Amino acid sequence: MEILKKIDQFNDYLADKLSYALATMVMFYIITLLVMIPLLYSQPTSFVAWASYICSVIFQGIALPVLGYTARKSSDKSDKIINEMMATTSRIEEMVESMENQQKQISYIIEIIEKEENHISEDVDNLLDLEKKEIDEISKKII
Repeated sequence: MEILKKIDQFNDYLADKLSYALATMVMFYIITLLVMIPLLYSQPTSFVAWASYICSVIFQGIALPVLGYTARKSSDKSDKIINEMMATTSRIEEMVESMENQQKQISYIIEIIEKEENHISEDVDNLLDLEKKEIDEISKKII
């Protein structure tokens, strides 16, 4: 099992490196030269031979590295966008968590204010009661 895993890892590594190497513009230029050099020595003589040469050699040999290159560039752009989206999502989650913490703190502060408000209200009521009693006592003395 361990050997199969190592073989799979090697295959993945080799495939990644080869696909990257084959999808570069350098490879495009190398293959273009390799495709065009034989034309200096021997050209196809008929339309069918030219069509066959163009389809098999030029499209397959030259176009594939360009297609691989553009696919890789597109993939790189997609990866960049995905990474930016993930970073933005992470920042949004942090902001939401911060807002939730702030909401908890605000609720706690409101609770404290309400308790203090009740204490103040009780104190005012007690003072008013005391004042009323004093006024009643003073008025009894006067009468």
